[in-house]
Amino acid sequence: MRAFMAVLGNEDIGLLISAGGFTKDAEQEARSQPARRITLLDLEKLFDLWVQYYKDIPEEGRRILPLKPVYYLARED
Repeated sequence: MRAFMAVLGNEDIGLLISAGGFTKDAEQEARSQPARRITLLDLEKLFDLWVQYYKDIPEEGRRILPLKPVYYLARED
């Protein structure tokens, strides 16, 4: 986190994505930076945003991670 913050200027916005999540220290460090805006995204949040805004993403971007519906039968309980 500190190495990432070191390359951000005061007017920059940072986006850090981690497949393994973030430690409490990293989350606290990101929130404690008043001059720098840093957003932390784990894969679950990244996927949620991808699904939410999928229709707004240009076709070129959608080819990177296409969404395809999967249908299945479920029992009625």
